[in-house]
Amino acid sequence: MPEANFDNTTVGFIGAGMMGGALMKAVASRLGDTGVGGRLCFTDLSAQRCHAVAKDVGAIPLESNTDLVQRCGVIFLAIKPQQLAPVVRETAPHLQGKILVSIAAGVSIPAIRKLLGGIPVPVVRLMPNLPATVGEGMIALCVDSSDDASREAADTVSSLLSRAGRVERVEERLMDCVTAVSGSGPAYGFVFIEALADAAVSLGMPRSQAYVYAAQTLRGAAAMVLETGAHPAVLKDGVCSPGGTTIEAVKALEAGGFRAAIIAAAAAAARRSVELGEK
Repeated sequence: MPEANFDNTTVGFIGAGMMGGALMKAVASRLGDTGVGGRLCFTDLSAQRCHAVAKDVGAIPLESNTDLVQRCGVIFLAIKPQQLAPVVRETAPHLQGKILVSIAAGVSIPAIRKLLGGIPVPVVRLMPNLPATVGEGMIALCVDSSDDASREAADTVSSLLSRAGRVERVEERLMDCVTAVSGSGPAYGFVFIEALADAAVSLGMPRSQAYVYAAQTLRGAAAMVLETGAHPAVLKDGVCSPGGTTIEAVKALEAGGFRAAIIAAAAAAARRSVELGEK
């Protein structure tokens, strides 16, 4: 299917931190490889970050959120949950006819609509993750599926973010789960990579080489799951020869509570996502 045409689309980001900057770079790529001109704008409290993002992405820094909302048709709120309420209230009078996209963890679409005070705006809720920085993100997206305008907005946002990684629509009830698994998940992967590299160093491998071996190994394992569609247990069994080295390693992981630790970590992240939404 051909990519959507965004020649007349204007996009704004309120917040240009690590996640906002990663998504902005993907949007810039979709808006046009020859330069985004004045069609991509952003605001951020840090003057240093504004300068760096403007230079890196080619987006235009603006001084006020109100100015950004008035100029742009799609507005990303790339801010923390505790910053959401004042920003939405500030910009709400200018949002009619726009698309509002929130990446604030734990904050539901009904909660955002309440802040909007009845202004009819399609609201798209996202949960991206850090690998979007390198075009390998896992981005969950949800909308009010009973609203035609929101469904169309979801299609627009999905296409805008297509170069950030994989974008999939989910029911909103799953967003705390998504936050715990893919939103926080890269950190679990980084800990695993660091631990595997530490093991390599303890066995005599130079540190710089150890990180490459550990990271590429996890990357390859992930690619096999996604590309073959095989159950991870089946793929694991394919590596575990009878009486071999790998089955001994798997036994040690099980004895150390590896699975239980991962499940407990994700459950803790999900609980925190709920707490943030309630605040």
